[in-house]
Amino acid sequence: MTAETSPVYLEQLAERFAKAFAAFVEAVRAAIEQAAADPAMGALPGLVNWQTDALPRLEQENTAIQNGLARSLIGETGTIAQLARDQLGLAKRLDGFPLDFAGADQANQLDQLETAVVVAAYRLLQYSGNL
Repeated sequence: MTAETSPVYLEQLAERFAKAFAAFVEAVRAAIEQAAADPAMGALPGLVNWQTDALPRLEQENTAIQNGLARSLIGETGTIAQLARDQLGLAKRLDGFPLDFAGADQANQLDQLETAVVVAAYRLLQYSGNL
């Protein structure tokens, strides 16, 4: 068994994936709050779509991922692997939701966090043999 396929390393990858997704959701939530507090941005359709559609879905997915992580820590890795597989298409699923709804700086941060989720999901799947 190599270091990359050891259960400890796979656990670290699962944790990295779950943390990356949680950070993305938290950043989306913070960007929404910031944009909603700005009267000029508060009525933009992009913001409303993030508030009413994207964020609730992301929060549900985050709950599932955190539960999947807990299951993986007791040896059941199939759930977290499936959830990671689902997140490989995160950017595509969010195509209709422009990341710039709260301004360019927030869009850049959200893009980086979104990429971190996909990279973490890919690495988890790659090293667990589920890719």
